Formats: sequence, structure tokens, C-alpha cells
Amino acid sequence: MPSARIHEAVAKEVNKDYNYDELLLRIGTVAPDCWRNVENENGVKDKYLTHFWDFRVKQGQANDYEEFYFKYYNFLTNPFYFGYLVHLITDQYWKTFIDQKYETIVNGERMFKLKDGSYHDDKNWWGYFDSLKIQKQIAKLYKLDKLPIEKSDIPNFSCSIDELNLSGLFGLNGTLNYINTSLSPSQNDEESQIYDINEITNDIKITSFFVKSELQRLKNISETKKIKVAVDIDDTILCTKELENYYWNEFIRNHPEIDSNKNYHWGDEELSLFWQTYREQMAFGEIKPSVQESLNKLLNIGIQVDLLSARPLNKYVSLKKRLVEYFEEKDVNYTYMNLGFYSKAEFLKNHDYDILIDNELRHVNSAKLVGVDSILFGYNSSYSGYQTEDWKEIPLLVDEIIKKRKVQKTL
Repeated sequence: MPSARIHEAVAKEVNKDYNYDELLLRIGTVAPDCWRNVENENGVKDKYLTHFWDFRVKQGQANDYEEFYFKYYNFLTNPFYFGYLVHLITDQYWKTFIDQKYETIVNGERMFKLKDGSYHDDKNWWGYFDSLKIQKQIAKLYKLDKLPIEKSDIPNFSCSIDELNLSGLFGLNGTLNYINTSLSPSQNDEESQIYDINEITNDIKITSFFVKSELQRLKNISETKKIKVAVDIDDTILCTKELENYYWNEFIRNHPEIDSNKNYHWGDEELSLFWQTYREQMAFGEIKPSVQESLNKLLNIGIQVDLLSARPLNKYVSLKKRLVEYFEEKDVNYTYMNLGFYSKAEFLKNHDYDILIDNELRHVNSAKLVGVDSILFGYNSSYSGYQTEDWKEIPLLVDEIIKKRKVQKTL
């Protein structure tokens, strides 16, 4: 896979057509790999998450930069976000077309082909020794000066990428300081035994052409308007409340000192202990009846169906990976899955959703305030809008909403 300096060099080449702030661009394009420097107890520390892997893909690299693009396209005028996207596209291209020039399989073993025609089988030697040589050469050739290592030292820095834990980027133990201390050129640097600098610069230019073509392709897709439906996960697709009730009763049995008749609220010590104990067990309830059939009907007529949940990514173990695998096992199909955002209404508005399907009336009402039509999954006698307790009725209600919106546009 391409190293930090290659990512920076590709970003600089791409930036010739965009003229973004180069400092923020370079920091953004090395940011996805900062997962390595996140301490386990500090939250998001999964490469699959920072690199938007799609575990529905079974062959090759599962990097789905389209998912990043369609989640954060409203932020791509920010050079940090733009650089992040360039990193993801570069990874995909390098893995597919470039790595194979330098790596091979000999007698069933993964080997690195050296310039003298021999082979080396120690990936640690490549990753932590020889790779540093070419990275220093790239830094010198592309004039990659040292990066600030503290957020407070970066003018106009802003980032709210749910899948990224910035603690791995900044500080003495962060990625930026590692790049400064380990990948900066000096007078006595040796040449790489694997990479030729001229060949690598050509790879960088070819990669930049691919990145720019993909950016244009993604832009074209985003300008093609599709009906977008957002579907809540907990208690809309999954039977989550049933699990909560089951484990709450178990919790009460195991803690007789706790008053089972008290009405607990968020922040209460007892409720915090309950979630700390049973959070993981309550993450995967049964799929509600007819979910699969109804979602397939929507997808088959060209509607984009995205699953949404505000579950905090840093409080579950590999939450997205496990949900993707769980839904795949249960034959639940969808377009994208978005987790961890703070405000559902703000997310719906920023990403131009047309319809929300949700079991909570407060989310339905807040969505309507930002112009998103909603279907309440469940029944509330005080609500006069679209609602149903049967997933079989969802495609019919979606169709009714779409037809109504078309009529309104013609008036």
C-alpha cells in the first residue's frame, strides 16, 4: 500500500487542478492512517473504519471511497476532507494496479522484488526500513516540509469525521510527528533496494490522473438526482427494545439493590451501569418481519436506501463491521450505512434525503422541519402523518410520498 509520502505527493499532483491550502491537504491525506497511533481505550481504532471498507465485497480491497464521498461531499471544500478522500482513492488504485509490480508470490510466500532481481520475504524489513528510504527521497523531491503536530498550530483546521479519532494524528505520539521524525530527508540517506525514484514518480503521476478521473465520476453521480430514503436501524429494522427489556430484567435480578420501580433517566448511575454491562448484547436484535422484502422492492426501482443510526462508534467493538456482517447474514440489503453522527435531522438535511423511516416521533417531527417527508414506524394516535406497524406497507407509503412530491412540483 502507498506510504505517507506517496499520499502527500499524489495529493500535491492532484492539487495542481484545485489549488487547495496545501498544508491542510497534506494533513488530510495522511489522516486515515492515524488509526495506528490511537490507544485502544480512546475510541475509534479500526483501519476498516477510517478506510471505509465495505465487507460486502469479498474479493480484493474493500475500500469504498464512494461511501466517504456521499457522506461528506458537503465538506469537500475543506482541504482536510478533500485530502482524506484522495488518500482513499489512492489506496484503492495502488492496491489494484501498483503493488503487484513490487510484490509477488514465490513458492507460496509473499515476496518483495528487489531492483537487483532478488527477493525479500520480510515485510517488516520493507515496511520499517527500506520503505523509509524511498519516502525520504519523495519528501525531498516534492519539497514536503515538516508538519505542525498540534491542532492548535494549524490555521483553519476543522474535522468532524465520525470514523476518525484525531488523538492518533496529533501530539508527540501522533502520525504527524512520526512523519516529521522518521520520513524527513537528510544528507546521508540511502537509496531504496526495491523502488526506483523515477519509476515511483511515474506511479505517482499515473495515480493522480486516476484520482482526478474518479473525482469527476463521483461528481457526475452526485449530480444525478435519485430518491434517497433513510432508514433508522434500532426498533425500525431491528427488534432492539425487546432485547433491552430482556437484559434489564436480568440486570435487576443480578442487582437486587436497584429499585426496579424507579423511572431512570440518562445520566443516572444505575442506567449507566446497565448499558456498560449489556451494550454489546443489545446491539443485534432480530430483524423485523418483511424488512428484507420491502427494502429489496425499494432498491429494485432505483431508490437509494441508506441505513442510519446514532450509536456512538467509540462505545462498541467494531460496530460497523459487525452490523454489516449481521445484515448480510440476514439478507438485509441497502446502499450505505451511516453511524455515529450527532444530529439526525442535520444529517438528513445536509445529505438531501427525501424520506425518513423511523420509529421515534421526535426524529420524524424534526425531519419534517428540515423538509424531509417521514414515515413513523409504529403507531401514535396523536400523529396524523404517514405511519405503519407493518413493513409490507412501507413500499406503498414511499410510492405515495414520491407521487405527492411530483404533484407538488408541478403546481
